[in-house]
Amino acid sequence: MHGYRLGCSMSNILRLAVAPLILVLTSATADALDWIEQASRPGPDVLPVGQSRFDQLFLQADGRYRIPYPFGQLIADLEARLDNGDNPTVRGVFVPMGRSLQRDTPAPDYFRYPRRVIAVDGEPVTRGSEAGLVMEYRLFIAHQPKTESLEVISYNDTAGRFEFQVVDDYAAGGSPQARPANRLMCMSCHHNAAPIFSRTPWSETSFNVEVANRLVAALPQRYSSLIGLVTLDAGVIDVLAERANYLSAAQTVWQRGCASSACRAEILRAILQYRLSGESSFDWNSSGFERRYFDELSKNWSRNWPQGLALPGSRLADRNPFTDSAIKIEQDPLLPRPAQATWHTVDMTLARGIIYRLAGFFTASDIRALDRRLLSLSRERPVGDYRYATHCRVQSRNNSIHLLSCGEQTGIDQLQAQIEIEMRQDRIDSMRFHSLRLPRDSNLLQPVVVSLSHHTYRLEIEPGHQSGLSQRLANGDRLESIVLEWDDSLIDGESRLEVRISVESDILDGAIRALHQLHDKDGKSLAAGVFRRQALLQELMPLLGMQPLEWQTPLNGRQSPTRSTKKPIAGALALLEPYCAGCHGDDSRQPPGFLAGKDPLARIRQCAPRMLRRLRAWQPGNRPGHAPMPPPASIAFSGTSAADWPRSDHYRNLMTGLEALLPESQRNSWKTAAYDDLPACFAASDG
Repeated sequence: MHGYRLGCSMSNILRLAVAPLILVLTSATADALDWIEQASRPGPDVLPVGQSRFDQLFLQADGRYRIPYPFGQLIADLEARLDNGDNPTVRGVFVPMGRSLQRDTPAPDYFRYPRRVIAVDGEPVTRGSEAGLVMEYRLFIAHQPKTESLEVISYNDTAGRFEFQVVDDYAAGGSPQARPANRLMCMSCHHNAAPIFSRTPWSETSFNVEVANRLVAALPQRYSSLIGLVTLDAGVIDVLAERANYLSAAQTVWQRGCASSACRAEILRAILQYRLSGESSFDWNSSGFERRYFDELSKNWSRNWPQGLALPGSRLADRNPFTDSAIKIEQDPLLPRPAQATWHTVDMTLARGIIYRLAGFFTASDIRALDRRLLSLSRERPVGDYRYATHCRVQSRNNSIHLLSCGEQTGIDQLQAQIEIEMRQDRIDSMRFHSLRLPRDSNLLQPVVVSLSHHTYRLEIEPGHQSGLSQRLANGDRLESIVLEWDDSLIDGESRLEVRISVESDILDGAIRALHQLHDKDGKSLAAGVFRRQALLQELMPLLGMQPLEWQTPLNGRQSPTRSTKKPIAGALALLEPYCAGCHGDDSRQPPGFLAGKDPLARIRQCAPRMLRRLRAWQPGNRPGHAPMPPPASIAFSGTSAADWPRSDHYRNLMTGLEALLPESQRNSWKTAAYDDLPACFAASDG
């Protein structure tokens, strides 16, 4: 299964270098790298643990799916579950002439039955004590209206991976059922085991004005103008796919970069500091962060990935369907792509980046609940505090607007602030912080004024964060209050600013220490394995005296469908089974299931000319305009490397065996005819 893919065309120089053998990633650099995901290691179609996000949303306890229909109702259902402020929560584009396996399904009426791709963006709506499911860049759906089918890529939190699924019978009065897709086949294009999309300018999508114009012409009853079709959603989906791609990198570091529970506890501390600060900072300068996380990560990196670690790319070359009617070889998603990121050693940028990625597993409601609990505990059992003070000078802009500059504006060892105040009749009516910087803290704060309390020659300010959280420092301490004092006149005299900090970091640190101690007994959340928000919060929240949230209990994983039985193939063509059956063993049209059915030999004979051309593409000097088969990115699943395959006995035997099937009239024509003029390849059910 292919989620939609898009990206920039290569330069002419690069095109000349795209010989099939070069595209096989045989360079010493690529071979030496460890890849976070590999197409040759797809894993099982379905795992016995956890559920995809799609199943969590729509699978019922009786094993049936309740999926809103038509597709617009499904989008409305998702929108009702999400909150993205004033921005859309479901981003979508039309892809009438794309590169998915369904690309030829609507032919020749591509614009009458345009494929639509959506991705989810926004925080889950939380009602009562519900936990809320994180769906942002964890749910991608494609709808093909001609077949009324869905292709779904969605995250499985328990397994720590994306699941590939296909929904059949998605129609009015139908009984839609999601089945696991053939993961090996999906990953022949989705080398990153996650969604893929293109680079700008996303020419296959409705972001292309010509695509949108044709949609309006083909479906005037649905689209009266380009408004609503040419949107920026293609760019947003591109970004969401990239963020989804980094989830595997973050999971890899959590599981293998951190070998100890102490290291993972330090990651969790940094994540919560970062989210509690409103995603502005965390205490990455602390000795604990360096010693228990950064140092251990550096050692394990050298041990586990001495040649470096590579993240497969989520972006493809762009393709304009009106200028590139056939998919050019450099646009083919089957071919290996450069890494999206490669890390040879650990630096602080990488170490911090993992914190940012893992922080996205928690919801805003999780963090608001933690923030409120820390505040409550600090008032129930008073914690210590500390204060900073400095003098201010006033610069008047007019009779009512004045700017307070507090502290020396150089160095990091002094309290500094820029505050704008508005006065009416010698009384402060409102104030706004342009900036606030505390000693020895490089983070620039911008507190929101929650309330003002006026006294004679004194103003008490309750600070907060624009996200609704308390205003916190990088280590988790909270700005308790800000006081502005003056003598006779705030405008003409001298004023003094004082900031009071509540030491609530001790509460958070104590809970994480207790969680680490729990791990040594019977805790599970910091054990080796997948980073799981649910497990972490279920163990952390009681340690803070919080009531656990209501969690949806995952159902058991679903089993893979049984493959059809077929008569064994004899002779050299028996090699088709290990090299081709993973993608062509089912009774499907795309890719053609020529190995399906009880006796596939007739279909193999009919497909032989095209199969030979795709096999020959592995040889130097042959550029058929199509990717070699088996796919270069996944050939290693058979135990043969991409470099060795075209020189192997298996390769030669397959070429010889297929040529022997051809009638005399085709013995030479398969080599010279245009690829599209060769006999088409059909599946068993196509007759």
